Amino acid sequence: MLKKLSWVKFLIFAFLLGFVFSFLMYQGYWYPFVDGIKTIPWWAYPLWVILTFWITLTIHELGHLLAFVFQGVKIRGLYLHMISIYRSPKGWKMKFKYKLWFLLGGFVVPDLGVIADDQTYEKRVKQFSSSLIVAPIVSIVFLSLTIVTFLVLNLVGVDPHLLGRFTLFTVYTILLSILYIRSFNISNASFYGDFVAYKKMKEDPVFQLTQLAQYTMFSLHPSNETDLYMFNRMKTMIQTIDLKSSLFYQLLILNYIEGILYHGYEDDLIVREKLLHYPLQPHYHSEQGLTLLYDLASYHYFIGHVEKAYHLIELIKKKASQKIDEAMRLYLEKKHLHILHIAYDQPFLDDPKHYVYRHSGLFDDILDLNQIMKSMHEPLPFQPWMTPVNLDKEEQKSDPSS
Repeated sequence: MLKKLSWVKFLIFAFLLGFVFSFLMYQGYWYPFVDGIKTIPWWAYPLWVILTFWITLTIHELGHLLAFVFQGVKIRGLYLHMISIYRSPKGWKMKFKYKLWFLLGGFVVPDLGVIADDQTYEKRVKQFSSSLIVAPIVSIVFLSLTIVTFLVLNLVGVDPHLLGRFTLFTVYTILLSILYIRSFNISNASFYGDFVAYKKMKEDPVFQLTQLAQYTMFSLHPSNETDLYMFNRMKTMIQTIDLKSSLFYQLLILNYIEGILYHGYEDDLIVREKLLHYPLQPHYHSEQGLTLLYDLASYHYFIGHVEKAYHLIELIKKKASQKIDEAMRLYLEKKHLHILHIAYDQPFLDDPKHYVYRHSGLFDDILDLNQIMKSMHEPLPFQPWMTPVNLDKEEQKSDPSS
């Protein structure tokens, strides 16, 4: 059925393309169009690709940014490929960061401010949702306006040089916009297109909470009120839902455990019971899953289940996928052996070059990730591991007269 639909779409497209071509030829618009293209030197074609990419990308990201601004949300950063524009305590700054070459796109970092009650939380969810859906609409509108402008220029008969260059811009805008529009509906373990993210932000409370909790990290003025509110909301959510093994459930549990271990928040007995019986097997094959397993081991240690913690550490060593980055596996192992008082690795952990976190270069302007990592290297309060021994029974066994 899908193959038939694809063929139907192809035939419709071919028919429309043939119709447009015939119309242009018959009305005499085709020849100025061709003459205009011929005025463009060959070396200008890749330059127009780069220029069109930057224009379409900027238009899209400005859609996100302006949607936040018009709703009263401050902006912490705007990233456009290798250009970083961000707000620091000393004001706005801009950097060219060649190490962001892998970022074939951009993103906006909002400053969500203080979130300390349900009303503010729900308001931020709506604002975030609006920003997610506005940007794709802006991109589609820009594409439509570009095509309309191209047709108007053909009809009114402008200078061939201008027509040729705008033709090239239009073609590249169409091709890039097709890629953007397809990406809006794509999702995988680490990426959610705008349409998919918008739907999940509207319908999935776990996605909502983990996304907002993540972005509160970027606030220019961190708030203990926000941290505590988010922790309590996560605690309530874990109490009331069935825990799954997918990415955002992993993030939910990770944030809860880190609140216990590193921020001193009070553990909840209902959540504790769920985490003690949380399935481990699905998490040995991904970086995020491995991080969660190590944090679970530290959590077990922290609440006094030392044997369970040490047993989980041994399981991780045996079962962790070798496909996971070796540096990541080494860092996590040394960190948790250190904080669980199994091995002393302070010199290793004091060296930032050993810190492994994905796409660290994205956020180093607005977040001191090295300091955050170091704050998690302090050994946890020592928990004794004892095995009771009944000496009376041992003596009775060794006494021949018994």
